[in-house]
Amino acid sequence: MNRDLTKNSHLIISGYWILILGVFIIQVYPQTNSFSETLLFSFCITISIYPVSTWLSGSLLMQALNEKRLVQFGIFFIMLSIIVAGIFMLYLHLFSYLESEQYFPPSEYFNIVSEPWLATYSVLSAGMFINLCICGLRFLIEYIKSQKSLHEYQLQSLKHQVTPHFMFNVLNHIHVLMQENVDHASDLLIQYSDILRYQLYKGNQETVKVKEEVDFLKSFIEVEKLRWEEKVRVSTAWSIQNHAQEIPALLFIIFIENAFKYVRKDASNPGCIDIQLSTSDEKIDFQIQNSANTVQIQSTESTGLGLKNIKGRLEILFPKRHILSIHKSDTDFRLRLTINLR
Repeated sequence: MNRDLTKNSHLIISGYWILILGVFIIQVYPQTNSFSETLLFSFCITISIYPVSTWLSGSLLMQALNEKRLVQFGIFFIMLSIIVAGIFMLYLHLFSYLESEQYFPPSEYFNIVSEPWLATYSVLSAGMFINLCICGLRFLIEYIKSQKSLHEYQLQSLKHQVTPHFMFNVLNHIHVLMQENVDHASDLLIQYSDILRYQLYKGNQETVKVKEEVDFLKSFIEVEKLRWEEKVRVSTAWSIQNHAQEIPALLFIIFIENAFKYVRKDASNPGCIDIQLSTSDEKIDFQIQNSANTVQIQSTESTGLGLKNIKGRLEILFPKRHILSIHKSDTDFRLRLTINLR
């Protein structure tokens, strides 16, 4: 809804002025019984006050918000509301004159000019109400736009913070293998290049196809299995209803990285990692479980940052539509992420 509001802001503003025109017609016609007079009066009023109110709600309001000059804007608001009221009063006198010259039949509506105080109060109230509504509508649209821009900036920032963490792990893996098995390290480097290429290019996109994300995760898992060989056993289950479905990029990688980092690695007693992902048009369900390492691994700042960032992304992407549950014990670590897409 917010996205539609910002995308169609010009249509919304135009709709507001059409509404103002309609209100004038509905208010005036019962008291004139001349549709041509009502239409002409309403059209003239709307066209005349449009540039004044648009300047107030557009240039002046935005400038006041950007420069935090709200007192100055308040003064302009009162002055321009008086101008709108003056335009209103001018047309009341004009059409009262036209009726006296028998261009239109006499009506009750334009007799208000014979009561100056009532006429002044009415046109001032109308002028301030019209300006207040258009300024409020414009402020709402700009506020939603700014919130949308802020969320997009935060999402990109969180993604880019994860990138160095991911690349550091990659380079560290290859550095260790270069000292043990150069050919093995060379094969891993080629496979890692595909993984990094996906992260650098697809990771900058707002969404990717489920198939692309799953293929990326499978590649990462295969590389980790090759790296740890018989020290870790991995089982996976992928239940994808619609392979073309769009989901946020790099949403699950941090969980899988952490599982491989903290799983027990022992050839005589291999650690286990179980990964399950199911997707449908209504729901995403991701589960991961790994056996705990008996040797305590010190938690690094990058690990905490990765989990913190993914939680931040989830709050922005799926506010109140996701559940992230984490359970730790002496024997295993379990995580489940459920996202409602509707």
